[in-house]
Amino acid sequence: MKKSVYVIVAVLLFCSAIPLLAGASQKDDVYEAVFIPKLIGIPWYTSMENGLKEYAETLGGIKITVSGAPDPDPAQQARILEDAIAKGPDCIMVVPNDPATLEPLLKRAQDAGIDVITQEAASIKNATADVEFLINEIVGEQYIEALVEAKGSKGGYAIMVGGLTNESHNARADAMVAYQEKNYPDLYQVSERLEGSESVPIAHDKTLELIQAHDDLLGVLYVGTLGPIGGANAVEEKNLIGEIAIIGTATPSQAKDYLARGSITACIISNNPAKIGMAMLDIAHKLFIEGKSVSDIKTVPHFGDVKLVGKAIYFHAEAYCTAENADEFGF
Repeated sequence: MKKSVYVIVAVLLFCSAIPLLAGASQKDDVYEAVFIPKLIGIPWYTSMENGLKEYAETLGGIKITVSGAPDPDPAQQARILEDAIAKGPDCIMVVPNDPATLEPLLKRAQDAGIDVITQEAASIKNATADVEFLINEIVGEQYIEALVEAKGSKGGYAIMVGGLTNESHNARADAMVAYQEKNYPDLYQVSERLEGSESVPIAHDKTLELIQAHDDLLGVLYVGTLGPIGGANAVEEKNLIGEIAIIGTATPSQAKDYLARGSITACIISNNPAKIGMAMLDIAHKLFIEGKSVSDIKTVPHFGDVKLVGKAIYFHAEAYCTAENADEFGF
């Protein structure tokens, strides 16, 4: 009789453990990815985060967490990446402010068995792939042609990027200069390249400095979603709408009123960060969960065909934002 009681108790204990074992198995089946953008708290990366999480639900079995600093400081981003590595996720998806600063940490992540994919860092070494959502030569042409359309082909201009170590921003700026020098030799830069296009107040102040220092300034070209807002505030403050062209990438919901007033001359925006996030996660899923190689990536959702250059995966996601169509972008 005592033996039978022991058997019954053992069976009950085993049965009660089944849900716990199932829960552990389910947890093990979840692919955990950490997304580290250049900075958090701005509409661009909030929209991208939403796209990542929405597509993770579509794919199933993927959990997305986001970690980032409130400003695009390479040192802060490195500390956040280091903390993420220590937690041991399955994957790290990062948009580097300064690829060189993060390279040793990305190598550490890969050595620890963590999958790594980057965005806007085409020369990255310690990642399986890099995602590039703009083709720089097209961007360079679009910016310069917008300047010429607004102000003509003779005079000075300046370029402001988010950071002088930001690889993708500077690649786009280089493409602008190359296109200008080839096609409009009477245009010229009035200053060295500036940084500050990820901050409204910094962009505002530096735009004012340019206006005050250069009588021959036709316009300012901004790479970074907050630069045109700061620049537009500056020209409005000085009653120079139409006198100084403000051209760049700005979030449509923020740019709409400035476009209507004419203080932002042209807004060339990637369409759109949520879909770019979905495309990035689709690439990561193919590489790390399906086991494909970079050479197997032929298309991405929403944007179609890709161009492969080494481990960099390019597609072109631009669109022109106007006061009339700004609400259609949804961010």
